[in-house]
Amino acid sequence: MKNFDKRGWAVKKNRRHVRGSRRICVGEVMDMVGWLALRRERGRLRVEEELIGSMRVIRAVVYEPEGLAPRRLRFRLRRAERALARAGAGRVMLGEGFPYAGRLTLLRPVDVLPFRRGCADVLVLGALRLEGVPPERGRVALSAPRLCPELERAAERLCAHVRGLLIDAPGGEDYARYLQAKYGLPVTPPSAGADVTAAFGPGGGRWGRVVELDQGGSLGGLALGAEGVELPADCAEQALALLWERGEVRREALTVYRSRA
Repeated sequence: MKNFDKRGWAVKKNRRHVRGSRRICVGEVMDMVGWLALRRERGRLRVEEELIGSMRVIRAVVYEPEGLAPRRLRFRLRRAERALARAGAGRVMLGEGFPYAGRLTLLRPVDVLPFRRGCADVLVLGALRLEGVPPERGRVALSAPRLCPELERAAERLCAHVRGLLIDAPGGEDYARYLQAKYGLPVTPPSAGADVTAAFGPGGGRWGRVVELDQGGSLGGLALGAEGVELPADCAEQALALLWERGEVRREALTVYRSRA
């Protein structure tokens, strides 16, 4: 026997099923996030509400079977995007390998860069462990075209955990001396190198395993997860970034592992 919520939607586990976009009212859901997936097979637009942790998302699946005319694909994409926007979504998670982000006009793809930069210290410590280097024996380099708040916050968090910290940015030597005076961490010269580098932009040195923390940068084979949180496989980092943004995932719960990609 099916259960129904106040809006008449059939409820099964953490999923509310919607046959079509007409049953979702404009502005009905505030601060909603969309999820757009692509399937290379036959099918009709499917829109449903799901839970990721305690975050509600509206998921739409666009079907693109082999031989689908470009005009029909454009129609399907517009229809799916309108359905998500009607549900109250302003941002959208995109399934892995989704090739049509540039065609979206109503929704903004979720940006994971602020999340990555805010977790730079977690990524660096995880990278050291995966390299087999105990953090208390490891040297870390933080490089950037200029000192920025994200680099400075990462540096101050790392001071209590690592053996040495190399700041490779204009003004970096003065900042390193400030850290030495405040935390007692010796200034590390570039000649000493590092086991892991977190790069907050182009330029600057690169030592050991490199984690790129600028737009389009690579995490060097690393990925972030969270203990006790089940994330969708095709957009895990985007979902985790949103949970982090909402304060639903704490820094202490974050984990670093080798990416399967």
